Amino acid sequence: MANTTGKLYIRSKVGYRKSPKRLADLPLGETFVLTWYEGKSKKAKAVGRFADIAQTALINKEAELKRAALGGSASKPGFPPAPKPEKPAIAGRDFAQAVTTYLSEVKRGKSKKTYFAYNIALEGFSKVCKAETIETMTRQDVLRYTDALREGRMAPRTIANRLAFLKTFFKHFGISWPMLKTDRVKFTEKTAEAYSIEDLRRLFAAAEQEELELFEFLLGTGVREQEAMFATWRDVDFSNKTFKVSEKLDLGFTPKDKEEGSIPIPDSLVELLDARRKQYPETRLIFPMPDGRPNGHMLRSLQRLAHRAGLNCGGCYNRAGECCKDKAMCHHWGLHRFRKTFATMHHEAGVTVRTIQRWLRHSSLDTTLRYLAGSDDKSEKTRTKVNASFAAIGHQPKSSAT
Repeated sequence: MANTTGKLYIRSKVGYRKSPKRLADLPLGETFVLTWYEGKSKKAKAVGRFADIAQTALINKEAELKRAALGGSASKPGFPPAPKPEKPAIAGRDFAQAVTTYLSEVKRGKSKKTYFAYNIALEGFSKVCKAETIETMTRQDVLRYTDALREGRMAPRTIANRLAFLKTFFKHFGISWPMLKTDRVKFTEKTAEAYSIEDLRRLFAAAEQEELELFEFLLGTGVREQEAMFATWRDVDFSNKTFKVSEKLDLGFTPKDKEEGSIPIPDSLVELLDARRKQYPETRLIFPMPDGRPNGHMLRSLQRLAHRAGLNCGGCYNRAGECCKDKAMCHHWGLHRFRKTFATMHHEAGVTVRTIQRWLRHSSLDTTLRYLAGSDDKSEKTRTKVNASFAAIGHQPKSSAT
């Protein structure tokens, strides 16, 4: 009688072992192997490291062996081979077409930076997804994508962001997100840090006039990089001493979340902008490139200035192994930290959190609070309270001892 059963084994670097009755997904480096007999010849086939795929392969192979036993084989005279079942047509929306359609919608409704982020995420997923339609996308497809990102040495935060973009793609087409809570990629939430007053003084002291005006503008307004790139003179109200973040459709700029808003700016910045306006009376943008286009090199300018001022931390490395001690690439210096510093300085000066939220144009108060996380810990008022809490012990700093 023909053997119609198959068996699953686990193959690893140290050899083979029997698969347990209750299957579970295997770690990287181990694979399920399906074995069966065709006559007296033993066959084997690797079926991946996912338990449900391995179990399905075993069931399908045993069904195939049973059909062959009932219908005979080509090697036995008088028994024609069992006819192969026709492959049914797969119903559903084409996966590749869905990705193209979705990205075109994102491109129309989101910023260029957001579009690139979605494009990178879906392009990577398309390389590992085996589904022909979006209805047949599975948890295994997403797990393969996650593994590919890890093998590419992506940071956990980057992987979590890519999966968030992918989840939005699933939900856009009404497909439920297949991942389990245990599949969630965990990462360390970075605390928002502002620049210290001492670092800012050293930075501005080493700056040339063009650099000084740009980075004082970012600090005094708290605007985002794109908002500074597309800032125009019409946005500055010299009488009321405010700057307005506004839409410029002809330049292809729309504020984040389509939220415009006015921000009061300090007198020192008003004076700088007034002098700059007299120096560049013909420009529309406040900080354009020499050819008049928006300046997309603000971060590069900041990091060159920080390196020149001797402010690099000396602990940042790029993929080429170069250190920020020798290169203008310190991660400590970024444009968005001016925005956090803007919020922190106003908070320490007594401005209410709700007012800061309005100036930052945050839709959520929680986002503003994250910007201010830990800002009170470094203030002089907090230092006085901390010292008072431990004053009963009787120990005094050497500087105050008599």
